Amino acid sequence: MLSRKIIIFVCICCLKMDDYFYILQEWENNVAKPYAFEHVGELFPSYQFRRVNPGSPSKDHWASRYKLDLTIPRIKNAEKTVIYRGDLRFREQGDWDNPVGLMDLYMKEYGLSDIFRAYKHLSDRFGLCMPESGGPEVKRAVSARKKRESLMDELVSYFCWNLENNKTDKAARVRSYLSRERGFTPKQIRDLNLGFVPDWNSVIRRMTIDKGFSLEDLDAFCGVRNSDGKTSVGKSHILAIPYECAGVIKGFIFRRIGDGDGPKYIATQELDRKSVLFNITADSDPKDIVIVEGEFDALKASAEGMENVVAIGGSEIAGERRSQIEDALQRRGVRRITLCLDLDAEKSDPSKAKRDEQYRHIMRSIHTIKDVDMDFDDIFIALFPEPSDPDEYIRSKGIDAFRKLVADAVPYWEYLFDYKKNK
Repeated sequence: MLSRKIIIFVCICCLKMDDYFYILQEWENNVAKPYAFEHVGELFPSYQFRRVNPGSPSKDHWASRYKLDLTIPRIKNAEKTVIYRGDLRFREQGDWDNPVGLMDLYMKEYGLSDIFRAYKHLSDRFGLCMPESGGPEVKRAVSARKKRESLMDELVSYFCWNLENNKTDKAARVRSYLSRERGFTPKQIRDLNLGFVPDWNSVIRRMTIDKGFSLEDLDAFCGVRNSDGKTSVGKSHILAIPYECAGVIKGFIFRRIGDGDGPKYIATQELDRKSVLFNITADSDPKDIVIVEGEFDALKASAEGMENVVAIGGSEIAGERRSQIEDALQRRGVRRITLCLDLDAEKSDPSKAKRDEQYRHIMRSIHTIKDVDMDFDDIFIALFPEPSDPDEYIRSKGIDAFRKLVADAVPYWEYLFDYKKNK
């Protein structure tokens, strides 16, 4: 939200624009937005909001009997206007597709001309301590960011070195998994910075004793230990995948190799996989992206030379993953989205595809994209002819076949029409 409004202000700051923008975005997401939601009733007293289902992850919201223009509807409705924690936009029943952002309404309520002044007004009014350029809190945050990036670089180097040079059976299993099951060449493995975790105590020794980071730094930026101080990273979860977005390593996901109980993947504690698209590039030029489900789907396409294939880390774009689309459309300049979601097979009959399930995932994803920007129509759907996913399809048929599959994608409205016609 801040990106479109504070460019002039940031350009005159003594810090680099990227540094200050990063700090402002962190403050906006972690302080300003949560505070504003918790105090909706106080910020907008004219609406006489009441809290409904406080604390519920999906149902927590504020409700008002007034319309957005502060009139009472002809037919009384206790929830004529609502705002949900996960959305932070005011929606009026009967006009659901035209929401108004919380801070946009705040600007209107208090006669403020831009989003920066709105956050400054909010901060001064409630003592939120908005970061100021050159202030000590910004300098501390920039210093912490640089330390974090340095630690991430060291971890990538350490994991990559171990994957290539470690002679243990565990390392050999990871190399075998990547080459035989995933079809990566040694060069592709190096280019993707995939790595091996020998054990977590070795990681601690390497980063603290050899590289001079503190244990607190490691826990804060790359924590994997449970509340009891133990972790399966370096034991069962020994494949390290850097989680890169826009040229920045946000953290790691560690994959289990071999059989066992528990999750297949473990993410570093700081990593929020639902806020930005995995593998999206940093350049600001308008781009076309292909959205796939899993990180290995995106990695396989990248390894074979296909750019701008990004992953959502789930089966659909919905709920908290809305932030991924906001980031793509508002900050990354995305001009076209092609959805290429998995087509699973029925367990009872592997020759039969779960097209109805795929349709539901595609529909929810389209709704989320349109919810972020109703005018964004460049949404295309790439469909597998038989049960498959991008990683499997590339391995079995080659990257050129996958490129053609994406090139043959149809506009979303045509997909929806054909699906309904063929039901």
